[in-house]
Amino acid sequence: MAKYLPVEREILAARARRLDNAARNRRRRARAFGDLCEATEGLAAAWRRNGTPLAEQLAWADGDIWTLLCLARYRRTSATRLLDAMRHAVKRPLYYAAENARRRALAADRRAIRRRTTTNPFPTREDILDAWTRRKESHAAAIRFGSLVEDLECYLDNDLRFDDAGNIVGRNGGVKRWLQDEIPALYLKYTTVMRYKAAARKLRQIVGVADPVPASAVVTPDLAGDGNVVSPAVEIVRTRAIWREVTHGVKQNPTALMARLDALLDPERIEEANMLAAWRERYENEITMRPKSRWWRKMAKSG
Repeated sequence: MAKYLPVEREILAARARRLDNAARNRRRRARAFGDLCEATEGLAAAWRRNGTPLAEQLAWADGDIWTLLCLARYRRTSATRLLDAMRHAVKRPLYYAAENARRRALAADRRAIRRRTTTNPFPTREDILDAWTRRKESHAAAIRFGSLVEDLECYLDNDLRFDDAGNIVGRNGGVKRWLQDEIPALYLKYTTVMRYKAAARKLRQIVGVADPVPASAVVTPDLAGDGNVVSPAVEIVRTRAIWREVTHGVKQNPTALMARLDALLDPERIEEANMLAAWRERYENEITMRPKSRWWRKMAKSG
């Protein structure tokens, strides 16, 4: 609880600040018609609701410069809202047709993948909270937290639920329900937690790590019982060499790392795709059983 309460207070305070900012923005937008309402004794609200011809509004203003300025501001805002509504009405069906096709394709890919397994044990609440508090210290810390969430999902039930007729009626809770029951503060940050999980999954895809090896194996050195670093397998050395290339020149914040991972997996980013293919080919040829120890010692010395 000594670890949990400070994290919970920090998350709740950030959530309260976001709610206050949203309320402040709503009040600011509500004041956009305040001057006009004062000048017209509330006629602006009736105009917005029922509409009034421009000639009648100009006749009502009677040449007063302040009223004319307020009227111009009102007309401009009304025209902007009308244009946005028309644009939204045209764009909405086109957007959701493409979006539904994209989501159905992603769902088909997910169903084709078997359930993940991991060599790591079930992560405890303390492990997840500790990794959450350290997630911004380095790129490796961000991946370690995302890998913990990936490992957590391997031990939870998030399968589909069916009724007697065989229709899908829902899905079991999985990570979301576990966070709601065990760490309610992180449940409020569920979207952010899933972003770190997605970053760990994308890293595994980039460096070519297959199940049951977790993403944390790419960024965490193997330690022996005496605390010395153990040289890992050839495949892991290759993945860590690619990991160094991925993080080279990237700012020390999770957002920059996630943008880098997205760019390397974007099929439309031809330059990044060619760069990733060149890294894989280079280290597959250079890091073999004979020079593996030399490569690993060099990476260990460079941190």
